[in-house]
Amino acid sequence: MRATAISSQSWRTLMAVLAMSLLIACKVPDDPEGTTEEVTGGILRVGALVEPLDQADSDAVARIASAMQAETELVTGDPHTLFVQLENGKLHIIAGRIPANTPFAADVALSNPLGRVTLGNETEDRALAIRKGENRFLITVNRAIRGMVE
Repeated sequence: MRATAISSQSWRTLMAVLAMSLLIACKVPDDPEGTTEEVTGGILRVGALVEPLDQADSDAVARIASAMQAETELVTGDPHTLFVQLENGKLHIIAGRIPANTPFAADVALSNPLGRVTLGNETEDRALAIRKGENRFLITVNRAIRGMVE
């Protein structure tokens, strides 16, 4: 049997084509529902679990709105209603002393910690909730709040 050698130029071309194909196929990070595009230059709709938002949550929302050149609209309501609105895309973020171990964690994406919150006798990381699967938006949120925790 005779082995066929692939030239180094052909090998590089093949690898470049494979790499581009993988990048195109993955579309990482992606927003299946288009949250990043919707908010950028538009309105960041925030569900507020407490009113007014405390300093940490207020600062986080302001940083995100600034990074996305967006106006902020606060919506208040009970937690279950706000989380349903988040899931349905009517809200972009929920803020308001959300512990990282929230019972809603299985149904939402949580931002990186933006501080600590004390509930009862326990202190937990606090986070913002966003719609599950909106990975590009989550990355944008995390970049905007970077540095809030020492």
